[in-house]
Amino acid sequence: MKKRITFIIFLALVSVMSQAAIITLISGKKVQGEVLINNAEVVIVRDNMGARFQYPASEVISVENNVEQTTEEVSEVEEKKPQGKKVAFLLGIGEGVAFVPNEQVDNMLTGELLIGSRNIGKKSIFLGGGLSVNTFFNISDKTNYVFLPLQVAVKVPFIEGKHSPFVGANLGYGFGVSRNTVGGLFTSAEIGYRYLANSRISLYVSVRAQFQQATITAKTVIDGTTFNNQAGRNFVTLGAHFGFSF
Repeated sequence: MKKRITFIIFLALVSVMSQAAIITLISGKKVQGEVLINNAEVVIVRDNMGARFQYPASEVISVENNVEQTTEEVSEVEEKKPQGKKVAFLLGIGEGVAFVPNEQVDNMLTGELLIGSRNIGKKSIFLGGGLSVNTFFNISDKTNYVFLPLQVAVKVPFIEGKHSPFVGANLGYGFGVSRNTVGGLFTSAEIGYRYLANSRISLYVSVRAQFQQATITAKTVIDGTTFNNQAGRNFVTLGAHFGFSF
């Protein structure tokens, strides 16, 4: 009787494995199990322990049916997968209103190019660094202030999936490239919305606040003598930002 029960269990296990499939998600994660439902809206999988997992169809890249592979083998594949090493480029542009004490600065334009990782662990977190160009327009004397911030940036989505709100931050040093301008600390914070077009392309739209320290040298001529007056300036900007990673 015991041998018969053992044989029945063995046949059941073989049957489950013969129906096994590997589901590959956008995040890079692989899930093995029996596919119960696979349509345009949802994919539902049952593993060999009987647990069920449900994934939106938009998060599923592929379903490989009739895969005869054990759970241990799938785990080994996931461990060998280079998590957090997929390189991504991020291009960003933005415009905002600048607020500078004692300066009639109207607005600011920014453009950035970042390079980094599109995944940290198994999460779709962007972490990288790069350079941006920030130009502040002075409406009083039409003098523009230009900075080149060298920075580290991170963007963290609230949830995994195709659509998600996210928060981000940049930190670095902004080099002053305008005449009589010395740069300083650069930082920014943003909150917005991320759209995952596919496994390679992401779109970011956000509201961003930026802070740039600087020292401005003004020249004053008195009785033929030139005096250099240095004053600290804090450039604060609030505006919209758009990013495209690939």
